[in-house]
Amino acid sequence: MTTALAAAVFFLLPPQDLPDGKVVRERLERILASADYDTGESNAKRGSLLDWFLRKVRELFDSLKSLGELSPAVFWTVLSVCLALLAAILLHGGVVLGRALRASRAGGALPAGPAAGPGDPRELLERARRAAREGRREEALRLVHRAALLGLDRRGVLRFQESLTNGDYRRQLRARPKEGETFDALVRLHEPACFGKLPVAERDVEDGLRLAATLLEGGVA
Repeated sequence: MTTALAAAVFFLLPPQDLPDGKVVRERLERILASADYDTGESNAKRGSLLDWFLRKVRELFDSLKSLGELSPAVFWTVLSVCLALLAAILLHGGVVLGRALRASRAGGALPAGPAAGPGDPRELLERARRAAREGRREEALRLVHRAALLGLDRRGVLRFQESLTNGDYRRQLRARPKEGETFDALVRLHEPACFGKLPVAERDVEDGLRLAATLLEGGVA
């Protein structure tokens, strides 16, 4: 009975004109373009990347503020972890920068004069002996250190590069423990004098010359 009544009403009502597809699309576009349906994503696409980034940062700080109001313990834990990570990054950068500066000072502190080529470690040893006789002991230790590295490079024991540190050379010498021990002994004389600015004794220069000559000649092979 109900179905028959509904069918009768449907057929008795006058037909209504429905808008065509073009009109529907235009109305839909106007509705979606209104401010009531603006989610913010369209503005992010139209704006610059910097504006989007700054907005996300503000949203992050707002979230942290809300978190602090809801759970102060969780807020301070998250903040402490972030600060610790930032401090670790800055500390690592400082260590890397300090090593680079020390390597630069060590490599550039050789005095001007007749420059010894990269394959002439014996000439460097002669310059070191001359510097020691003239009382320039720190310079002499720098020269013997460089002569030892160039001598090991000539023998094919390690690869010499200006940018490498003593730690890098130690790792290259792991397969040659005897030469590694001799090089460590030379480094113990070189680093405190050249990086720590400690006074250099005459005996230290003599020991440095002996160790460098040993590495150069291959006496520990």
